[in-house]
Amino acid sequence: MASLSEMEKCAKGMKTLLNNHEVTPYERGVLESMCEQWTRRSHLSDKQLGFYEKIAGNYTKNALLARKAWEESFTDKSKQELRIIAGYYKAQGTYFLALADKVLSDKEYIPNATQFGKMCENKYAKKVLDEHYREPKYEVGKIVYVCSAAPHSYKSRFARGGIILQANAGPITAACKGAKKYLVLPVGEAHGHVLEERWLKARKPKGLDTKLDSEVPF
Repeated sequence: MASLSEMEKCAKGMKTLLNNHEVTPYERGVLESMCEQWTRRSHLSDKQLGFYEKIAGNYTKNALLARKAWEESFTDKSKQELRIIAGYYKAQGTYFLALADKVLSDKEYIPNATQFGKMCENKYAKKVLDEHYREPKYEVGKIVYVCSAAPHSYKSRFARGGIILQANAGPITAACKGAKKYLVLPVGEAHGHVLEERWLKARKPKGLDTKLDSEVPF
């Protein structure tokens, strides 16, 4: 069990961190809670002291220098890819939501190397970037049809096919091949709809009116 002097030293260190450093919201909440307990009870558990030491380790001179070097190495491309991946996780609504919100709300925000590694260097993030950079399969003006695996609502709307108006028409929101998005105008309608590439195909379904090509205004 820690001595009273050790607890006092840690309590002082917590106040220094809160006053002199831009700690994360989570770290601030933890430190403020422990400072409040120290004020009320003049006691901190060994577990709390260990937690403080772990947080304090992020703000040593060496740690701050490493952080500065990391931020200076962060290129404009890195920031762009960070936002692409954050947009994916925001759309998924499951993992890394707090971090994704921070990235999307502050264009200049750079997470630390550990946070970046967890969110941006996993297999899902890599699939998202692969799909983002991949060349579109269909060109503007191309006539396309929905495939059998597409959601039912698309099948009825695009029963006569559609025309590609724009490739890369939205952010990637699925970590799979064919997640690139297109703005597609259904034949006979005035407004386009955004569909993922995996729901589209170039071949006419059997039995489709062969006069379709002559009806396309291109």
